[in-house]
Amino acid sequence: MKTKHHNYFTATALAALLSCSVSSAQAEITFYNSQAAYLAAISAPAVDRFDDLPFWAQGPGYLERTAGEHSYVAWSVAGPGEDSLLYSAGSAGDAWLSTDQASDYLTFGYFSKKVYGIGGFFFGTDEAGAYLPGQTIRLNVLAADGVEQLILVDNTTTGSFFGFVSTSRLDAFQVSAVQPNGGYSWVAANDLTLGSVAAVPEPASYALLMAGLGLVGAAARRRKA
Repeated sequence: MKTKHHNYFTATALAALLSCSVSSAQAEITFYNSQAAYLAAISAPAVDRFDDLPFWAQGPGYLERTAGEHSYVAWSVAGPGEDSLLYSAGSAGDAWLSTDQASDYLTFGYFSKKVYGIGGFFFGTDEAGAYLPGQTIRLNVLAADGVEQLILVDNTTTGSFFGFVSTSRLDAFQVSAVQPNGGYSWVAANDLTLGSVAAVPEPASYALLMAGLGLVGAAARRRKA
């Protein structure tokens, strides 16, 4: 595993991804601000609670993580081409994943192939990693075919759940804090929830299905005759 990653959400990265896409179909991404609705939209949900993380003021550059049958990598991005360090916040009984610098982007990527949905609790913290009320969080998701969706959510709390489900496999997800006037806020993530979606039949499968329905109809006509 490489220890150097990149910021997915730059114009250069998006252009490169779009240029190499071989699919003409564009992903549809649905945003959820309800945990129940998000869970109803995915299959094989699995939660990474981060409670096994040790406490470090300045943590590693990246983490390789698993949640059920899904896997991913988490790291912090300071800017285009610049990685930084992670930070473990929360408490020993309920750890959160955060960034070392307030302006950094908490990034998730290198998902296993069945990840079509990502969600969790996202909110702001102070310098010590304690919950900071009333903060605005930026959520940015990118599908494997280059479709991107950016959402800003205000007044987040530790119970603020947000998620995205895509019709195309997910490539990356970033969360960051919008800095308040006259102060600083760090983003935190808790209970990251990954999931798949029900498989959509390929065109060839539709053709076989229609042919099968045609045979059933013909047999029904023969029986009626």
